[in-house]
Amino acid sequence: MFTLPAVDDSEVWVALSSQQMEHEIGLAGRIEPFETSVLNAPFEGMVMAHELSPGMPVEEGQALLSFDTALLEIKVRDALANKLKQQQVVESFRTWTNGPDVARARRSLRVAELAMQNLDLELSQVETLYQKGIVPRNERDSLKHQRYLQALELTAATSELETVQAAGKGEARTIAEMELHNASIIHEQLNALLAHKTLYAPYSGVVLSLGSPQPVSGEAVTLHKGALFTMGQQVIKLANMSGLRVVTQVSESDVSKFSLNQEVRITAEGFPAALSGYISAVSQLAVPDQNEGSAARFPLTITVNQPASGDFKLIRLGMSAQMTIVTYRNDNSFIVPHAAIEKEGDSLFVEYREGPDAPAVRRAVTLGQSTAEGVEVFGVESGYVRVK
Repeated sequence: MFTLPAVDDSEVWVALSSQQMEHEIGLAGRIEPFETSVLNAPFEGMVMAHELSPGMPVEEGQALLSFDTALLEIKVRDALANKLKQQQVVESFRTWTNGPDVARARRSLRVAELAMQNLDLELSQVETLYQKGIVPRNERDSLKHQRYLQALELTAATSELETVQAAGKGEARTIAEMELHNASIIHEQLNALLAHKTLYAPYSGVVLSLGSPQPVSGEAVTLHKGALFTMGQQVIKLANMSGLRVVTQVSESDVSKFSLNQEVRITAEGFPAALSGYISAVSQLAVPDQNEGSAARFPLTITVNQPASGDFKLIRLGMSAQMTIVTYRNDNSFIVPHAAIEKEGDSLFVEYREGPDAPAVRRAVTLGQSTAEGVEVFGVESGYVRVK
C-alpha cells in the first residue's frame, strides 16, 4: 500500500460497511413419500374381502387383507406326505441289517449252504461205493456236476448278501437322508406361509395403488374379492408418511451451485406453514431428454424436516411446492460499486480510506459474488472506497 496525493472535492467516496449477502435459487416440485413399500402375495391364493382404496391412510400393524389358504393347504399336505414317505425310506435304512431284504438274502445263502453240505456228504458216500464197484461211474459224475452247480449258487447267494448289506450303508442311504432333509425344509417353509395369510401395514402411511401393474406380457391383476394372485405378485403399494421429500430438476448451468445438506425453505398454498429441508441427493446422471440440443437437467432430491406439529398429516402427496435454496451466504460481506474496481494487469485494486479524513491507500482485492448493487470484494474492511 502507498499514500495517494491530495485529491479535490469532486471525488466521490462511498461508505463501505459489512452486510449479509445471500444468493437464492427458486425451484418447483411435488411432494413425494420418503419411502415406498410393495406388499407381495406370500403364496398363491385368492383374495378375501377388503375395504382398501388408493389414497386411504393406514396405521402401523393394521390388517389390510387376507388370502384364502385352500391352495396352500393342498401344497402343505402334499409336502407332508412326501416327507413321511422319505422318513419311511430312511427308517428302512436305519434298520437295514434286520430288514426283510437282508433276511431274505441270508435265508437264500443258508439254503445254498445246506444244499452244498448235503451234496458233499452224498458225493462222499457215492465215491466210496464207486471205489468198491458198487455204483456206476455215471452216477458219481452226475453228483459231481450237481455239486458244481450248487457251488455256483452258493457263490451267487454270498455275493447277493454282501450287495444287499452294502446297499444300506452306501450312496443310497445318503441320498435318502438328503431327500428327507429337503422334504422337511419344503414342508416347514410351506407351513410357515400359513402364518402370513393376512397382510399387515409395516408402518403408518397411505395406500398408493392396489393390484399388480401391467406386466410386459399378460394382464394386470386388480384387487377384488376372489382375485387370484401368484406368489410374489404385487398386491399393495404403500407410502411411508413418517418422512417426505421433494424431487425436482435443475439445469446443467446451475447444478454446480448445489451441494449436499444445503438448507431449503419450502412453501405451498396447501401448507399450513412454511417447511424447512435440506438437499439429500444431487444426481450425477442427467434426465433423458428426447429434444436434441436442449440443456441437460439433473434430478435434485430435498428431504423435508419434521414440522413443528411432529407429523405430516396436513400435507398430502402430490402437492406442488416452491423451494428457495440459498446457494451462497456471507454474513460479513463488503459490496462495492463496479466503478470502484481498478485493474492493472492481472491484479484488481480499490482506493480505500479507513475514515473521512484518513489518507487514501491502494488495496489489492479479490472478487466474490455479483449483485445488482455491485460486487463482493475481499481484502477491505469498513471504511470508504473511491468511485470514478
